Amino acid sequence: MTVARDLGRHALAALLFGGLALLVLLPVLPDPARLALGHPGNDVWNHVWGYWYVAQALAQGELPVETELLSWPEGGSLWFIDTFTALLTLPVQWAWGPTAAMNAGLLFNLWLCGLGAYVLALAVSRSWWGALLAGVAYQWSPHFLGQAYNGITETLAAGWLPLALWGLWRAARSPGLATGAVAGLLLGLNTFANWYYGLFAFMALAGLLVRELSRLRGRPDRRLRLQAAGRCAAAALAVFLVVALPPFWLFRLSMGAEDAVVGRDPAFVWMTLVMHNMTDALALVRPGDFQSPDLKVLFDEDLMVVVYVGVSLLAPALAVLLSSFRRRAQAWALLSLGFLLLTLGPFLYVGGSYVSLDGRWIPLPFLALFELTPIFSRISHAYRFVVGLSLGLAVVLAFVVPLLRERGVPGWAAFALLAGLRVGETALLSPVPLPLPAVDTRMPAVLAQLDGGAVLDLPVSVPVLRRSQYGMGQLLHGQPSPYGLNDPTPLPLYMNRYSRLLIEIERSGASSLPPRLPALDLAAGQAALVAEGLRWIVVHQDRLPDARRAPLERFLDLTATPVYEGEGLRIYRLDG
Repeated sequence: MTVARDLGRHALAALLFGGLALLVLLPVLPDPARLALGHPGNDVWNHVWGYWYVAQALAQGELPVETELLSWPEGGSLWFIDTFTALLTLPVQWAWGPTAAMNAGLLFNLWLCGLGAYVLALAVSRSWWGALLAGVAYQWSPHFLGQAYNGITETLAAGWLPLALWGLWRAARSPGLATGAVAGLLLGLNTFANWYYGLFAFMALAGLLVRELSRLRGRPDRRLRLQAAGRCAAAALAVFLVVALPPFWLFRLSMGAEDAVVGRDPAFVWMTLVMHNMTDALALVRPGDFQSPDLKVLFDEDLMVVVYVGVSLLAPALAVLLSSFRRRAQAWALLSLGFLLLTLGPFLYVGGSYVSLDGRWIPLPFLALFELTPIFSRISHAYRFVVGLSLGLAVVLAFVVPLLRERGVPGWAAFALLAGLRVGETALLSPVPLPLPAVDTRMPAVLAQLDGGAVLDLPVSVPVLRRSQYGMGQLLHGQPSPYGLNDPTPLPLYMNRYSRLLIEIERSGASSLPPRLPALDLAAGQAALVAEGLRWIVVHQDRLPDARRAPLERFLDLTATPVYEGEGLRIYRLDG
């Protein structure tokens, strides 16, 4: 009877988290194969493209680590950062396409965030209502919804983190080959899903090892338990390496290759960390539409840095730490504190600026780790450590239900009140605009007719993330593009006289063409482009004001062959 009751409770929990995940995806439910969740100015286009890229490579019997689709004419090494979820959702893509696959991945990962935190909190707190509350609190972290707004799908694969910690926690208490293998499997899947979360799990593992070793001090069976722990650790390590090492090796090869489409230059990482991805300490607790850093003002980007934790999570967790349950919750509170310090980044940033002391920015622990460890020196998003902070506090929050039950409050009432406050605060008081936006990923069907050569989409002079929408056309025509993922203007276009003048005309804003054009240079330049494999130029008319579009199209009318106009596009063929 107890087993049946427990299974029923677990099923109810899974249904609850599924319903809450569907609530987030409401904007795309009318047509999930066409509508993608996320802001059109953000990474959503790149991630739909990435799901398609993984499926295309595998369909051709190749690993998705090299592509000729981007950075024409050379192509390059490319590891799609959300390869794990793209693999999980391949059946959805085969049936309904990459947009549906990405939405299915978001739905699954949001569901798993709730379920994973529930499993971990249930083991730690032994309170079903408390575990249910922890699952809701973690699943509805403003950071996750902010990342969904940004279209950065791999950051939503955060449900594997609590499952990995649960596996490690269980192996520490019952060391054996089986528990070690399960821990290694979950740790490997978590690392494959997101390299950041793999690091987070190993940080938690380090703390767990210190605590378990301190508990063994002076015990008469210490040697036997250490032997059992050694066998358990060996099993965990073996399984972990089988699961996580191959993809990590491919990832490192791709990122370190000379032809890497996406690189991790140390100077770029550092500048991104301190000038773009800052963590404002006030943003952790200040409600409302508090954008700091405001990337729209600073860089004309629509990305949001959301680290809001919320009073509905902090206040009850603090109450637990002041109660008789503090000993049971203490380890998770310390874990939360560690992640809080790392979330703040290398220097203290408050209220929109770095805090100085004697003319120098105040350093924080992250800076030492960044300078001393190779792993941290590759991290350009310190604010993502808020995931570990949110998870630790969610586990602490689970103890508030038994705390309130001691004071006569029914478990269901405590859950309903605190879960409602958490969801309500995230929806109404966090910076995340709910409902989240959705974008139509369909492109004009005429693009499917472009074949036999690379395609240059214009205009070039739009923000890089907005320009990534051109990748949706590639899903139809399958031809290479000169664009990479981060480069403002591809160098090969500037090295050719024809394409350079084309770009200069677009960017100049001049109302007319120069009085004389270098006809021979342009003819030679176009012939060189055609010889390299560039065949088509697509002008997206709605992205250029009429005054800037007219000279561009006039130039193309003179030097290329117009073949189509309609649906907001004007398409030219280069004949050399």
